[in-house]
Amino acid sequence: MTPYKIISIILHPIFMPLIVLHLTFKSISAITFSISEQLPFIYLIIGLFTIVFPIISTLFLILKGDVSSLEMRNNKERSKPLFFGLVFMLIGYYLLTNIFTYSHEIKPIYLGALLIITLSIIISKKWKISLHLLGVGGAVGAFLYLQQIYGGMLHIVLLFILLSGLLAYARLKEGAHNHEQVYAGFLLGIVTEYLFLLLY
Repeated sequence: MTPYKIISIILHPIFMPLIVLHLTFKSISAITFSISEQLPFIYLIIGLFTIVFPIISTLFLILKGDVSSLEMRNNKERSKPLFFGLVFMLIGYYLLTNIFTYSHEIKPIYLGALLIITLSIIISKKWKISLHLLGVGGAVGAFLYLQQIYGGMLHIVLLFILLSGLLAYARLKEGAHNHEQVYAGFLLGIVTEYLFLLLY
C-alpha cells in the first residue's frame, strides 16, 4: 500500500462528519457544555450512521455487482452508495433531533454535511468530482466559521488546509482525479459548508 493510499484512507470523506464534530467538541467548551451528558450517544449515532452503515451498504452493493470496489473510480457507480449514505445520515439526523435543540452550532454543521452529500450525488451523475476534497473542504469551511464565531480554532483551520493540500496531492498521484476535479471538490466543500453555517 502506497503512502498516497494511506492518506486517502485516513482522510476519507466518510470520516469527516465524526472528525469535525469531535474536534468541535474538544475545542469549544461552550458548545459541549449543554450536551455533555449526551456525547456518548452522539458519537454512537454519528459513528453508526455516517461510517458503519454506509460502509456495510457499499459492501452489499459490491457483492451485488453494482459497484466494483470501495474506491468507486467510475462516477456512475457512485449514485447508489451516496444515496444510501444520504439516507443513513437523514436517519441519524432524526435520532439526534432532540439533542440538536440544545446545540445551535452542531445542527447546521450536520445539515451542511447533508447538503454536501446531496450535491455530490447530483454532480456525480455527470462528472467525477473529488469526494475526498469535498469532504475535507467541508471540514475547513466548518472550522473557518467556528473560528470566526468562537476563536481558538485557528490551528485546526491551518492544519486542515495543510491536510487538504496533502490529500489533493495524494489523489492526483494515485491517478484518481485530475486537477479540475480536485480543485472543484475543495472549493465546493468549503464554500457550501461555510456559507450554509453563515446563513443558517
